[in-house]
Amino acid sequence: MKKYRYFSYPPSLEKNIRDLKTKKSSYWEKLGTSKVISLANFTMAYVPSYKSFLEKSGFSLKKIKDLKGFQALPLASKSSYLKSYPYKDLFPKGYLDKITTVSSTSGSTGEPFYFPRGEEADSQYEYVAEVFLKNQFEIDSKRTLAINGFGLGIWIGGIFTYKVFNKIAAKGYRLALAPTGTNKEIFLKTFAKMADLFDQVILMGYPPFIKDVVDEARAFGIDWEKYSIKVMTATEGYSEKFREYLIKKLGIKNRYSDILNIYGSVELGTMSHETPLANLIRKIAAGNKRVFRAIFPGATEIPTLAQFYPHIVYFEEVDGEVVASGFGSSFPLLRYRFHDSGSVVPFEVMIQKLKKLGINIYKEAREAKIVKSIFKLPFVYVYGRSDFVVILRGANIYPENVRAALLEDSIEDSLTGKFCMLKKENRNFQEYLEVNIELKKGINKSISLTKKVSEVILQTLRNKNSEFNNSYTTEGKKLLTPKCVLFPYEHPKYFKQGIKQNWVKK
Repeated sequence: MKKYRYFSYPPSLEKNIRDLKTKKSSYWEKLGTSKVISLANFTMAYVPSYKSFLEKSGFSLKKIKDLKGFQALPLASKSSYLKSYPYKDLFPKGYLDKITTVSSTSGSTGEPFYFPRGEEADSQYEYVAEVFLKNQFEIDSKRTLAINGFGLGIWIGGIFTYKVFNKIAAKGYRLALAPTGTNKEIFLKTFAKMADLFDQVILMGYPPFIKDVVDEARAFGIDWEKYSIKVMTATEGYSEKFREYLIKKLGIKNRYSDILNIYGSVELGTMSHETPLANLIRKIAAGNKRVFRAIFPGATEIPTLAQFYPHIVYFEEVDGEVVASGFGSSFPLLRYRFHDSGSVVPFEVMIQKLKKLGINIYKEAREAKIVKSIFKLPFVYVYGRSDFVVILRGANIYPENVRAALLEDSIEDSLTGKFCMLKKENRNFQEYLEVNIELKKGINKSISLTKKVSEVILQTLRNKNSEFNNSYTTEGKKLLTPKCVLFPYEHPKYFKQGIKQNWVKK
């Protein structure tokens, strides 16, 4: 097998960041196309399982020469590709010698699947993280404590982040790491003891975990307003209302630069991330229905909007879903489906769309004091999993719908924001939606609170989900009214501490 390297760390990160800001967007798009065609030809030549996959799909193994040829390749998924062939055949020539870390899926949608990766794959996240830590979080000039609240263990989040951030810190940046994992008490005690020694602190973790940390800080004597706080989250999106909540509670100075959400996967690692420009566009769209519909056709809730590096992970939109190609683990993936609903928007297309809507985004960026941080990279947006919904009497009910309801002012103070929804049948075999909801520490359930939460969820579903509202008005209120069950804080049935929240149970 010939020596092959999909990604090479730039010799000068400073110059590379300047290039991201100054080179035309077409440069990055062409580079991405060139890289992904090269990856496709390498995979076809050296990966046994992919050869079999193409033969089974009736696809010719001839060399791909252009983007049109690449886009003719069949879509792959965990079920159709990864789980359908001998495991060792997924690796180029069955070569496993460079593996340094093994991660797995959480198993929330089935049996766990294992993804080994080596230092070369880690370097992709190292590059992306060093770019945003330097460009947005200014770790080259500010003494920074990063508290890693992602899950530590076989899952990718915590270990992957620690390995990569530790490499970045060792380069001489003023960065220190505290890998606490998802133990909220240790996380907050670490902050209380160490934060005064640093110019800023990055709170890192899954969005529901970060919210818990923010809400419980007072019990540990922490006043967020006294500190310079940054936030880095991953694994799931959230609303602008949730962002506003963090801004208010944490005293965030710059809403566009100081909060960053990552769109990633165990299959390909960190695939894209929010940027100040993406956050500005998202905020504008969230406050203007006309802009929202034009920028995010098909979305019912404000989606995660991120920018991606097409020469590392190459995104496409196919039939309303985003698919990705890359070499983020020890085996390459081509046109891989995550079942995430969304689309891809080239940089210049986004700028022109906004211009037609009467929005000069560069002017807006100057007023928001982020114009110097703009990357000319393409955008990807996702707004929910196409296979991760509860379908009730023909209505697709997404976790995002319920998540928005639980942030309503009238009930937010009583709830952590965590829930698990599922479809059940009553004695008459009629289906109904059950939403199990976690109460905040010290809050007791009551009939009145349960009723209030149920009313808010129902009203939010009717306002935000046209499918649900149509079914509700045509098929009967009793059949479509959700049943809400309130659980004590960290009840083990649905809200066990230290594990990733399961929003939907099949």
